[in-house]
Amino acid sequence: MSTDATGDLAAAVRELAALVHGRILDEASAARARRLVAEAAELVAACPPRPRWHEGPDRRARSAALSPFSGSLNVVAPPLTLDRVTLDDATPAIEGRVRLDRLREGPPHSVHGGVLAGLFDEVCGAAQRLTGRPGGVTARLLVRYRRPTPLDTDLRLVAWVADERTRRVHVRGRCEAGGVVTAEAEAVFVRVNTWPASGEAVGGGTATAT
Repeated sequence: MSTDATGDLAAAVRELAALVHGRILDEASAARARRLVAEAAELVAACPPRPRWHEGPDRRARSAALSPFSGSLNVVAPPLTLDRVTLDDATPAIEGRVRLDRLREGPPHSVHGGVLAGLFDEVCGAAQRLTGRPGGVTARLLVRYRRPTPLDTDLRLVAWVADERTRRVHVRGRCEAGGVVTAEAEAVFVRVNTWPASGEAVGGGTATAT
């Protein structure tokens, strides 16, 4: 199965998830849908396994494709698109654009706070690489929710490097909806020497929302 074909399949599964979330099925319709999903699962399960993002070469490309927030091959990703931009003050930054539906709803018609925190982690994590050095793992993420972030609206998240030390990178970011800032974030990333073995933890991180 090619990457493009798998991406199309992932998009179709996202559409199905939104429909399941937004429709009330009768018993017969639900039963038939389950059979069709089971048939699709059996077909996919017969294909060769895909390496995890950190297994083998091309880790950067695989990480982007499989990310839970921006990965085109990950069915739980919205997905978020990421691009390098320059802010009005000439600061290099990473811009993320996304449109979220009812699958990510928290307060009425608004994005769940945990989802927004995850998006910030993704965009800020990408921004740390603007230093031109290897990135690190999240040590701290602070999100300030200024106002509800609306669903079904084009969102823009931007993040930039505020400070860099030998092992630590401080990143700041904001989320905008229609030009209005709905949330801001501060993140600290710590560079590690090696990636852990499967199941082994790397240090400890914290996530705080205020």
